[in-house]
Amino acid sequence: MKDNHEKIEERIENVKNVYLKIEKLIDDLPDVIPGEAKKTLKKTLLDDKELKTFMKEVDHYRPPKLFLIGRTGSGKSSLINAMCDAYVANVDDVKSCTAHTTKYPIKDGDRTLMEILDSRGIAESEALSEVTAEEQILKELTTFDPDAAILLLNATHRDGVNEDAAFMKKVADTYQKRTGVRLHVLAVINKCDEAQPARYKEAIHYPEGKIRKINEVQSSFRRIIRESGLKIDGIVTISSLIDWATVDGEPIDVDAIKELSKEEVEALTILFDGRYHMDELFEALYATIPDVQAQAGLKMAFRLQEVVKALAKSLVKIFSTISATVALTPIPVSDMVVLTSMQSIMVMMIAMLSGREMSLDEAKEFIMSLSTVSGAGFVFRTIAQQATKLFNGVFPGAGSAISSGIASFGTSSIGHAAIAYFIDDQDLKTVKKHFQKSIDEHKKKHHE
Repeated sequence: MKDNHEKIEERIENVKNVYLKIEKLIDDLPDVIPGEAKKTLKKTLLDDKELKTFMKEVDHYRPPKLFLIGRTGSGKSSLINAMCDAYVANVDDVKSCTAHTTKYPIKDGDRTLMEILDSRGIAESEALSEVTAEEQILKELTTFDPDAAILLLNATHRDGVNEDAAFMKKVADTYQKRTGVRLHVLAVINKCDEAQPARYKEAIHYPEGKIRKINEVQSSFRRIIRESGLKIDGIVTISSLIDWATVDGEPIDVDAIKELSKEEVEALTILFDGRYHMDELFEALYATIPDVQAQAGLKMAFRLQEVVKALAKSLVKIFSTISATVALTPIPVSDMVVLTSMQSIMVMMIAMLSGREMSLDEAKEFIMSLSTVSGAGFVFRTIAQQATKLFNGVFPGAGSAISSGIASFGTSSIGHAAIAYFIDDQDLKTVKKHFQKSIDEHKKKHHE
């Protein structure tokens, strides 16, 4: 995957380090902050069950293991590159099992995206009639223990689909007998760009007639697969067509790429993007894989930005909930120190998820930069939050309940502003504008 920031593992590790250093971060807060406030902050953050669970589960993922089977010319290599959004440089043949199966770790730099057991059983026509080839595939498949299988078919070659499906059924049935586990299969129909009229290669320009023919192929292949008795978890039509260019923007064909160095391959860019239904492929594959950790690994491999944003949103939700709890403390002023420090730690974690280093002081500066857009109004709301607690003297608990809602909303607003700035790469002016709008809408809603 092309990623200009740190790898996702490094980002997560940084966030974990912040969590592990929370106690020290709090101890290092200025001495003017009451000791009781520091103690409350430590206990609140370190004892929070949801935050603990988040930190334990955030890195529990592994690269998915896929069994890829398809005839020569079905586009297995192009499929891998299309999924990776890059010409994968480090496809190392680490284990040549036989002439029929090869195990590949698909990598981006040092990072393993997924592992593939590439079967030559269908790629080599004579293997279809060889029991020894089938036995060898089953032997390697059992050892490999895949999360799912991809049966790759060519949209423009209907001949042989029944043989391919029958062969996959034979493999799947025997695999289940030997292991007691069903082989989850996703049928993928590649090369839809070659469907007529073939001159339309860019997905957004596919005419209705081309899309109709692609859908007809899907229906036809689904029927053939069903008649073969092969149980599949889904079927999706795609095009993995990509034309590549050198770092200088010069077009380059696949044969010429083989002569490039590792660094030159990693520098390749997409000259023409003819991919079709890649999102549908991802969703179908995600649904086909039964293992939760492998599902998470699939997202880590191919949906980096989506994963980072989801993690950040989870942090915002957790810290907003914690803020509401802290604000229920019936002690005016002191909890503002706790809340501000907590919000700063949240901003630190979000920044680190984006691949940026950030100190606690820098996180506080970011929060203050947001507050300047609201001017006196922001200060008034801060004072109002504390003033609500004075009502506790007359109606016990009433003031704190109001303060709790404000604290939760404020933390949430700051968190989403941090996501917009650090992860979505919005400029600070735009972030401030949306932050102000959010506050104004909240104020209007609660004054009506």
